[in-house]
Amino acid sequence: MNAPSAQSLEEALVSRIRSDGPIGVDDYMAACLGTTGSGYYQSRDPFGSAGDFITAPEVSGLFGEMCGLYLAHMFELSSMPSDATVIELGPGRGTLLRDMRHVWDQLMPPLASAPVRMLETSPTLRDEQADCLAGVADIAWHDDISPLLEDAAGPVFGIANEFFDALPVAQLVWQSGSWHRRLVGIEDGRLGFTTAEPCKAHDPALPPDPHDGMVAELCPLAETVMQHLASAVARHGGAVLVIDYGRDGNPGDSLQAVAAHQPVDIFTTPGNADLSHWVDFAALSRAASDAGARLVGPVPQGRFLMRIGLAARAEQAAAHAGPEERRALLAAIDRLTSPAQMGEVFKVALLVPDGTGLPPGFETEPA
Repeated sequence: MNAPSAQSLEEALVSRIRSDGPIGVDDYMAACLGTTGSGYYQSRDPFGSAGDFITAPEVSGLFGEMCGLYLAHMFELSSMPSDATVIELGPGRGTLLRDMRHVWDQLMPPLASAPVRMLETSPTLRDEQADCLAGVADIAWHDDISPLLEDAAGPVFGIANEFFDALPVAQLVWQSGSWHRRLVGIEDGRLGFTTAEPCKAHDPALPPDPHDGMVAELCPLAETVMQHLASAVARHGGAVLVIDYGRDGNPGDSLQAVAAHQPVDIFTTPGNADLSHWVDFAALSRAASDAGARLVGPVPQGRFLMRIGLAARAEQAAAHAGPEERRALLAAIDRLTSPAQMGEVFKVALLVPDGTGLPPGFETEPA
């Protein structure tokens, strides 16, 4: 049985709005990405050159290797707890965890043998992850962070790469001295933006000095997920890498849609394009602190990877590669680290128990 078409999702949204009134931008995003059968992530594999976008693990296996080495180091610093669980939020095709486990198999067998728990709602991607990670003895999937963490009773070591940017984001617009919630309604017979009555908004993530027409974004679900993660890390220990494009503060109007590697209008064929937004790392840091843990960073992805040894690892790999492979490797490293590509806009943060000091990769830049 074929999944409903993107057009049927658009018709369903229009019917819903005509019946019940405009919906929030976060509700629109959730429907476009998560509607059973017709939501973007529910019905396809969006990754790679044949999909709509390429994530860092698909650029080069060295990305996963470096993340795996880093988590192995954090695991060792934690005295290699025997009850640890490996977690991944938004595991994509399973490529990232496969590459990390390749490192652990060689250098940190206790971490390679730890149970794996995945946060993934897409049946299509779960199947791909199961195939990619077929050698994992103890692996399970969850739809929500709470049962995942209940299934991981001890310290958690893991990663969330391009996960938080896909959680539904609400938008507010500053008009006439107050914040108004931005809504999705019917404009000239089509889906489009409208605004609601003024709302009382005092969230610390909002810009302190707004000007007329300014757009701000809030992602309560991201903060909730971080609070759950941080509470578990505060109680049991562990370390979780958070890697995403974003900034250390409110990103403003960052909601975007991508299809076939090109930007498209967010209202074009709902369910047929990826919707995402920039992550507010400052909001995640506050959520972690409120739960008794610490989010270190963020630092630019390129800087982090080079600090933890990507250049040396690339040289080692290039020494055993032919000319074409070497060129492809250098191009991949440039894509991961160059400020003009993924190196600056993507940020890396690390969730750890509360304390002081800066872990490797997060050192303060010299004056």
